[in-house]
Amino acid sequence: MKSTGLPDMAFTIVEHPMGMISLPEIRAKADKAFPEIMRLATNWKPVDLAGGGGKAPYPAPHVRFTGTYDALNQMFYDKGWSIGMPIIPPTPEKVAAMLKGTRHKPSEVVWVVPPRMGQLTVELVATLGVMAGAKPEHMPVLLAIVKAIGNPTYDWRGNTTTTAPTVPIVFINGPIRDKLGIAYSTGVLGGEMPVNIAFGYFINLVGDIVGGSVPPEADKSTQGSAHDIVAMVFGENEKENPWKQSYAVEHGFKPTDNVVTAFSGYLGTNNTDHESTTGTQLLNTMATGVSGVASGITSCFTDYAKGPGMMNRVRFIFLILGPEHAATIQKDFPTKQAAKEYLIKKAALPMWGYAPNICKPPKEFGPVTPDTRLPRFVNPESIHIVVTGGPGKQSQIWPPFPTDGNPVSVLIEDE
Repeated sequence: MKSTGLPDMAFTIVEHPMGMISLPEIRAKADKAFPEIMRLATNWKPVDLAGGGGKAPYPAPHVRFTGTYDALNQMFYDKGWSIGMPIIPPTPEKVAAMLKGTRHKPSEVVWVVPPRMGQLTVELVATLGVMAGAKPEHMPVLLAIVKAIGNPTYDWRGNTTTTAPTVPIVFINGPIRDKLGIAYSTGVLGGEMPVNIAFGYFINLVGDIVGGSVPPEADKSTQGSAHDIVAMVFGENEKENPWKQSYAVEHGFKPTDNVVTAFSGYLGTNNTDHESTTGTQLLNTMATGVSGVASGITSCFTDYAKGPGMMNRVRFIFLILGPEHAATIQKDFPTKQAAKEYLIKKAALPMWGYAPNICKPPKEFGPVTPDTRLPRFVNPESIHIVVTGGPGKQSQIWPPFPTDGNPVSVLIEDE
């Protein structure tokens, strides 16, 4: 049970599905599991790990290899050092060059990565950075990304071991975007964006190689997604942001600060609205997306309700706006706050649109029928807006993983 971070414990495996099954099915599963539970309760003993060969994380051992590039990639994959995509060989010379991009000591452990609780050193950050195609000047960004996704608010373990196709989402603000060539215009979330792709590939190398989150153990993703290979990394298009206030500045940073923001989301949905000519019309169509996406795990009154079970609910949502859509909205809503206040009034579903037992409106709301429209959010701060991309009337809506807290923003250190 590597997904728990505690592989040396007694577990009884009960096969899926566990939810939405009948009482007789539940009893049958319990009856089938009971003999094994009794055996473990009376006979199981932990493995003696004392002196079990635990190796220090630094310095990393060197491996001599002679052969073709194809053979090297196969060897890396066979040993669990890569995730099936080609890598750039992390030779000692390349890793040493990467380490010149930071003042941190190579031996410093910057994150103990769930679920395997592997120790990620600065040296290993440099190694995985080389493998992903990053450059020495990228080291401060890689370390900031690690700091953000390693924050407990992010809940990396939950995200990386769930059955859902969750996506690490990282975006960057500040002058460093142009300095390093971090893409933020046309096609920003796709291919031909080498810096963004290197950062995204790096994230998943950390998660799978150091954290050990590979399917089927410990990554339990039912279907997965391409983001399991390359996480979503992009720069905010601050130049085309009509509100003239970047996400980082909106959240207390200075315009000159270089900032990484991270959250984990379910796969987003696209808003393709070529017809709306006013901000009000456009927010109306976006409200339907905000209402419906991930409604199976989203409570009504999400940021109002308290009590048991409310931790497991989506509590905010991201609008990743294309610049043209953002400009249309800004004409009617001069501030982001005004747009958010309008959106929460319109983002609602009838009671029948929520999964059973998910939506529990407060008593003061009054009587509710299956057709009563109930808001997903009541707090405008639950709506997060970031502008990226190029020309075209396209935007995306991304709901976060339910056990995540707020998005995590951290400063990128100077070299």
